[in-house]
Amino acid sequence: MNRPERIYNVSWTQLSISRHYGVIRFNGADYHYDAESDTLTRMDVWKAQIASCKEEGDKAARVEREKWTKAQNGFAGF
Repeated sequence: MNRPERIYNVSWTQLSISRHYGVIRFNGADYHYDAESDTLTRMDVWKAQIASCKEEGDKAARVEREKWTKAQNGFAGF
């Protein structure tokens, strides 16, 4: 069975019902609706994207925290 990763231009198809619920099951796979791009993304692909974004965000937060700590330690000498 064909389960594409993404389905585009959803609002003009029979799958537009997903706009109201945020998810839909199609060809035996669950899909997440993204209103900004009007696409459906297969749930496993969407969860992997979220995890990747979270890891990048955690890394950026860690770098900012290190910069802040370094600056605070620099002020402690005054």
